[in-house]
Amino acid sequence: MKSLMHPFSATARRISGAVVACLLTSALLAQGPEVSLQVPTAAEFSAVRAINPPVIDGNLDDEAWSNAPEITGFTQRDPNEGEPSTQKTIVRIVYHDDAIYFGARMYDSGPVTTRLGRRDTTIESDWFRVYLDPHLDRRTGASFWVNPSNVQLDMVVYNDTWTDAAWDAVWSSATSIDDGGWTAEIRIPYSQLRFPDRPRHTWGVNFIRAISRINEQSRLVHVPKTETGFVSRFALLNGIEGIRPKKSFEVLPYMVTRADLRNSVAPGDPYNSSSDYAGDIGLDLKYGVTTNLTLTGTINPDFGQVEVDPAVVNLTQFELFFPEKRPFFVEGSNLFDFSRGGSNHNFGFNFSTPSFFYSRRIGRNPQGTGGIDHDYIDAPDQSTILGALKLTGKTGNGWTIAALNAVTEEESAAFQLDGSRFSQVVEPMTNYFVLRSAKDLSEKGKVGFLMTAVNRDLPGELDSLRDSAYTGGVDGHWFFGDRDVIVEWFLGGSSVHGTQEAIELTQRAPARYYQRPDAGHVELDPTRTSLEGWASRVMVAKQTGKWKYNIQGHSYSPGFETNDVGFMQRSDVQGGHGVLLYNNNDPWKKTRSRNFWLASYHNENFDGDKIGEGFLGDGYTQLSNFWYLYYWGGANTRTVDDRATRGGPVIERPASRWVGGGFETDSRKRYGTEIVFETSTNERDGFSHFLQVSLNYRPASNLSVSLSPTLRDSRSFSQYVRTVNDPLATSTFSNRYVFAEIEQTSLELTTRVDWTFTSRLSFQLYLQPFIASGDYLRFKELSRPNSLDYAEYGVDAGSIEFDAAGNRYLVDPDGDGPASSFSFSNPDFNLRSIRANAIVRWEFRPGSALYVVWNENRQDFVPVGDFSLRRDLSGAFDAPSDDVFLVKMSYWLGL
Repeated sequence: MKSLMHPFSATARRISGAVVACLLTSALLAQGPEVSLQVPTAAEFSAVRAINPPVIDGNLDDEAWSNAPEITGFTQRDPNEGEPSTQKTIVRIVYHDDAIYFGARMYDSGPVTTRLGRRDTTIESDWFRVYLDPHLDRRTGASFWVNPSNVQLDMVVYNDTWTDAAWDAVWSSATSIDDGGWTAEIRIPYSQLRFPDRPRHTWGVNFIRAISRINEQSRLVHVPKTETGFVSRFALLNGIEGIRPKKSFEVLPYMVTRADLRNSVAPGDPYNSSSDYAGDIGLDLKYGVTTNLTLTGTINPDFGQVEVDPAVVNLTQFELFFPEKRPFFVEGSNLFDFSRGGSNHNFGFNFSTPSFFYSRRIGRNPQGTGGIDHDYIDAPDQSTILGALKLTGKTGNGWTIAALNAVTEEESAAFQLDGSRFSQVVEPMTNYFVLRSAKDLSEKGKVGFLMTAVNRDLPGELDSLRDSAYTGGVDGHWFFGDRDVIVEWFLGGSSVHGTQEAIELTQRAPARYYQRPDAGHVELDPTRTSLEGWASRVMVAKQTGKWKYNIQGHSYSPGFETNDVGFMQRSDVQGGHGVLLYNNNDPWKKTRSRNFWLASYHNENFDGDKIGEGFLGDGYTQLSNFWYLYYWGGANTRTVDDRATRGGPVIERPASRWVGGGFETDSRKRYGTEIVFETSTNERDGFSHFLQVSLNYRPASNLSVSLSPTLRDSRSFSQYVRTVNDPLATSTFSNRYVFAEIEQTSLELTTRVDWTFTSRLSFQLYLQPFIASGDYLRFKELSRPNSLDYAEYGVDAGSIEFDAAGNRYLVDPDGDGPASSFSFSNPDFNLRSIRANAIVRWEFRPGSALYVVWNENRQDFVPVGDFSLRRDLSGAFDAPSDDVFLVKMSYWLGL
């Protein structure tokens, strides 16, 4: 285990001290007076204390069940909304000193539909679901699902209707199937729930039963589809007395052994060999600071069992977003959500909305590796997380608290250049801090705030990085009427600090490009040591009825920056959208439901340049045979692109249009198919075609196989190549902006296999062969800013030659004129890649698991440019590979 005793900057120490103060303050707040929201009229049911708790064996023959009242009266949500369930369901609830118990009898006149699957997978099956709101705050809750094969799934519910399946609780269940239906018994320890400390309790409760055979879903508490709300509509569960919330203490130590195997190592490489072996240990813990607040920690975490990211080709200047998959950061991530909450529909068009917190920044790829000139190098792939702490929960006076603090280790790269060996820091020791809190304002609204802080202990060689970064904001929402209309808003700001070099790079970054020569609203200042910005959004939406609307305005100033612990591709944008939605779930003769929306949007930068404008629509229809039809389309008007020249002047973007659609067959069947296509064109003969076919097969109830080939083909009129300084290029501000047409083709063959041996033992395989080509042709330069005019080399301007020996293009931009010649490498490419991930997971006792994992990453680039399926796919399997085999065991201890 790595030591945590490292030198650290004074600023970071102050932040760590602030975290401790925050945790202590939150714990004290939790002891304050209880605040309960006004509860609307709701059905009431009772739980009964059991003298002897029932044995969890899937049979309701214990005496405890016979003393509990029956809960019945389920109402269909599908297929015939509002009608009584076609199959009877009886639920009983009892409790004891340490846990609450649910016994459910699901009568069924037909065969029970069940499948084996890995825990937390939503397989096509019958299900019984328990929903609890122990706080009775009418906003949050917990859900526990079980199917007839005793597959478990749990999740948290928040914002009344949103769910997060990343939460993993430790609870037990058992099921049995007979000729008349099936039975489920569920035991939920109080240690897995959060509720106030009081002599008598009233909880919110709801149950859902899903019958796959007839596609029926029924609920104890029915909410019409034309209305909003879920947790806020729960029934009341009374009769719970004399229990105390548990201050749980859970420890999850782990051990891991790992082997790295490579099939290609450069001759003479002093750092890398064909095989490396290592072992490590770490610890996760969970402690109930109070009855409502939980402290979760991790020391030296390992995430080797997490599925790898897919291979992609990114020719833009923007970073790509990949979702968080690491369990420690995924669990409870909804509590850190900021700027959105309350509304059950949100939209964003032609703009990637910045986020204040993106947990994948913690443990990120080292940022200093790319600048090292080397012959051989040994550089880490990611920063080591020394430790992290999360405090989450709800205080007694109605505040939801989510605080996170994480420390990553300083990382260095060893490298050899011209026979000499060196070492250089590539990522500094960094402290990340995030605090999110929100306050319920009755049942009508909510207000909250967020703050983040990143502090780096920078060595001299990393002065190009920012040494500190801070963001903060307030947000909220308010319902009008009977939750018919919502107003949702946020206001935030950012401040980053560093050396002049670091802040100049921040100004020059793709998010803002302050150096743009035609920008009238920003100006590059190389003497700055800080940069500030702000952001805001307001949305008004109708949430109930068949016809709804969504109107939004947003603004992100040029100096706004969240990328130290958030994610954003660009700032310097303001605009909005309007959406009209139609949802009709009334069964008709040939269709079961019809849903679509129509929208328009407009975005511009702070200079008033129109950077986005369009009209679009999307919809789907469910047929009476349970097939789905999808359809969408839209058009963008001619706009400008203030990012295409990578810091140069704006260019015009041609108007475009697109249309797409597809269908999905009945997912209950053994064979399933989904086909999706899209085609788009623009006024400069550019096009893009997309086709995805998903084939799903379930040869047995515990085995599923899916194959999803995806083909993309496109031609772009203006792909950026490079910028060449030339004082003679006066029409384009003393630079020549070289572009080209590009033809791209890619094929992705994603395969997934899920094989479940028991509800505790499973095998998963993810395999993604990926091949892509890019063929650059008709090289040209921008003739004048804010236009679609280009001068093609060899046709409209100068000459161009290809040097096959050097694989370079030689350009004389004006022929016999005075301009200097220049050259650039052939940008044609073929990417050949295979990403694979296979995991055997055995939960040998509740909360404890053994993982056996294989990860493979094969990848190769060749400068060919044309697409050949046989050649490139064969080349992918022959590409250099890095295979990782690991065995990891974690053991849960509830103390």
